[in-house]
Amino acid sequence: MSVADAFAERAVRREGDRELPLGPKARRTRAAILEAAGRLFVEQGYQGTSVGDVANAAGVSLGTVYQYFRDRSDLVAALLQANVTRMLSQTDTEWRVSEGRDGLFRVLHNFVASYAERAAMARVWEEVCHLDDDLADLRRSLARLFTGVVAHELRRAARAGLLRDDLDPDLAATALSGMVDRYCYVIYVFDPPEDGPPSAEESARLLTELWASAVGLGPT
Repeated sequence: MSVADAFAERAVRREGDRELPLGPKARRTRAAILEAAGRLFVEQGYQGTSVGDVANAAGVSLGTVYQYFRDRSDLVAALLQANVTRMLSQTDTEWRVSEGRDGLFRVLHNFVASYAERAAMARVWEEVCHLDDDLADLRRSLARLFTGVVAHELRRAARAGLLRDDLDPDLAATALSGMVDRYCYVIYVFDPPEDGPPSAEESARLLTELWASAVGLGPT
């Protein structure tokens, strides 16, 4: 299963025990609720925002929110899925060793640029993963899907003589992916430089050099 398939949105409206597909009006209502939720989570934090707050900000009743989302964590999960879906549709995230460092730079630049653009939601995501076990599991699953793709390419390329063959591909994939994710969090969310964070291009070039040097990736 691809990352896109695993995290594609499953949007429905509930009436009692029934789940109904969304028509045009329901889609607009759901989108308005998500927009309000995203704004409030960024402004007030996850703990400081209730489902009632979201309903008021979206201009709908509390019952209407519960037709689309089971609870506050369901709102955050939907926001994450929407962000991942947009990122995957807008960027090429598949790493191919045969493309050399230029290809690696393209993939990392796409990720960094997308992360920097959504830095406010990344802060919310970091918060909720320490408060909600289900959301922590969702993030863990997403990370494992991405690192699995990287590990597969590391393993394949090492067998073909294109990379170092003395690294455990699963551990290396976890380390490299974790480096990129944590770098982005620190630089764009948690502790950006006083004069502002570096551009996505500058960050991607640094990460490309570190990643490529670690696995023995040549220039082409």
